[in-house]
Amino acid sequence: MQSLFSLAERFSASLLRLSLGVILGWIGALKFVDPTPVVGLLQASFSFLAFPQFVYGLGVAEVAAAVLLFLGVAQRWVGLLCMGLFSGTLVIFVIAPAVSYGEAGFPNLSLAGQFLLKDLVLFAASIALVGLAPRSENVATRAGVRASAKGVTA
Repeated sequence: MQSLFSLAERFSASLLRLSLGVILGWIGALKFVDPTPVVGLLQASFSFLAFPQFVYGLGVAEVAAAVLLFLGVAQRWVGLLCMGLFSGTLVIFVIAPAVSYGEAGFPNLSLAGQFLLKDLVLFAASIALVGLAPRSENVATRAGVRASAKGVTA
């Protein structure tokens, strides 16, 4: 059993990063296939953002984040971006309860509510991504900048 735990410790951060990359890449790419479902969801919640160009912008951000995650670059910044993206969908529970709960009301979930609820886990994964990022992600450190005698840190 200890070897199973050791394997999990060794690969969990990479698997989290890569699986989040797959999810972001997939849902981001789908926004270019048909933005209509997201536009409809936005019309019921953030109506001022309910237009295809905004959805395409979200798709670009999600696909770019996925690429960075696959490359293992800027993990902390991507994690923060994801926290923002998933916060936006989670807010719909508060500002558009009819979308999340349907006619039956709380605690029942509509199909859209079930779709949105999974973002709670993705939000938590984004926080973990930030926390698990290697400390060597500091751009100055990657460029080889060293701390000087005056206490300037990279």
